[in-house]
Amino acid sequence: MPQTMPNRRDAVTRFRAMLSEEGIRPALEFLNGISVHRFTAVFMFDGGTLRNLHLIDREDRSVERCPDLPVLDSYCLYVRDTARQFMTEHALKDARVDGHPKQKVVQSYCGYPLQDMRGELIGTICHFDYAPVPFDEQEVYLLEQVGPLLAEAISEMEQSPSVNRSA
Repeated sequence: MPQTMPNRRDAVTRFRAMLSEEGIRPALEFLNGISVHRFTAVFMFDGGTLRNLHLIDREDRSVERCPDLPVLDSYCLYVRDTARQFMTEHALKDARVDGHPKQKVVQSYCGYPLQDMRGELIGTICHFDYAPVPFDEQEVYLLEQVGPLLAEAISEMEQSPSVNRSA
């Protein structure tokens, strides 16, 4: 069950603090904990491949990632193609996803684009579920607010020099 949803400002403030102090995964776990959806994930676009950076599964905390997959096999495709948020609350009743490979599996999805410092689309942050679960206004708002914070953290992580562990 999701935790009690803090007010918008408090949720964004807490996400920002957790991201800064504890890192990406704990911040995503917090976000997942206040979502009504089972999964929260960050995916990165790599040509035609969708690479999973983090996957939070409320029902199985041991899950950290899912296998890479073709972008065309994910609802992240719609975010990539428009560089805008994409949401479906009941895929089987949503004509926009008719014939999509995930239509019968992932019933609800809300993805928000992640952009790097140059404004280029690099990936998505999303909530999704196997069941048709409606998105409330607050969940969508939080994805919009934390997306830029998350993109900045990912960009910083990718640009930080690697530690030479063999020395």
